[in-house]
Amino acid sequence: MKKTYYAASFFLAGMLTAGCGTDESEQPVLDTETDTIEEQARDLPSKIQNVQSMLDRVNTHIESSESGEELQKAGESLEEHWDLAEAEVEEQYPEEYTAIEKSLYPLIAEAQKDTPDLQKMKPWVKDANDKLTALLEKASAPKKEEDGLDTEQK
Repeated sequence: MKKTYYAASFFLAGMLTAGCGTDESEQPVLDTETDTIEEQARDLPSKIQNVQSMLDRVNTHIESSESGEELQKAGESLEEHWDLAEAEVEEQYPEEYTAIEKSLYPLIAEAQKDTPDLQKMKPWVKDANDKLTALLEKASAPKKEEDGLDTEQK
C-alpha cells in the first residue's frame, strides 16, 4: 500500500512539475525606462531623433527659466538617450561625433547642476541641435560606399 502511495505521489508531483514550464509565446516585460527607450530606438536616425526630443525638453525648461529639479531630470534623460546613440555615432560619423560632444557634454553637465547657468546653456542647445540635425540628415540618407559596393558586385 505504501509503495502505491509513494508511486502515485511521485507520479502526481512529476505531472505538476511538468506543467509548470514557461510558455515560450509570452513576451518579456520591460522593467526599466532604459529598456523602453532601447525598444523605441532601434536604428540610428530614431536614436538621434530621441536625443533631439530630449534636447528640446531641456530647451523648454531653459526658456521658461526653470532651473530646478525638472531641468536636472531633463538633463539626465538627454544623457541617457545620447548614451544609446553615442557608440554608433562615434563609429559611423567620427567627425560629427566630436563636434556634437563639444556642445552636448557641457550642456548635460550644466543642466545637472543645482543652480545651472541658463545663459551659458542657450548657445550649447542651439549648437547641439544644429549638429544633430545635420547628422540626422546624413544618417537618414543611404551611404554612398554601400551603393558603390552593390554596383561593383553586379
